[in-house]
Amino acid sequence: MNAAEKPRILAVEDNSETQLLLEHLLKSSFEVVVVEGVEDALKAVDDHAFDALLLDINLSEERTGTDLLHLLRERKQMTDVPAIALTAYAMPGDREDFLEEGFDQYVSKPFTRSDLTEAIEASLGG
Repeated sequence: MNAAEKPRILAVEDNSETQLLLEHLLKSSFEVVVVEGVEDALKAVDDHAFDALLLDINLSEERTGTDLLHLLRERKQMTDVPAIALTAYAMPGDREDFLEEGFDQYVSKPFTRSDLTEAIEASLGG
């Protein structure tokens, strides 16, 4: 990524309203690619390079954002890409659990533009 390019973020979110919100909140600072589920995310990372990941934890009954993170980490190009967990279920100890699972940051829903931007920038080392 050169200085003129916006960091490319892959956001994986199954809720259409939250998808639109993520795009709206992040598009001024980042190039955002929003997909709905695990298969779309795997295809996206095979087709494009990403600088960071925003993964909804509750994607479906079959697979979680944590499951997706583990699948992504199996891909050589994704081993070092920072990942941020997004979840509406903010319970004591969740942050630590997500960090232990391999996430770099944690943002609880509902979130603000600054919540997302700060987590992404911290993940990118900015």
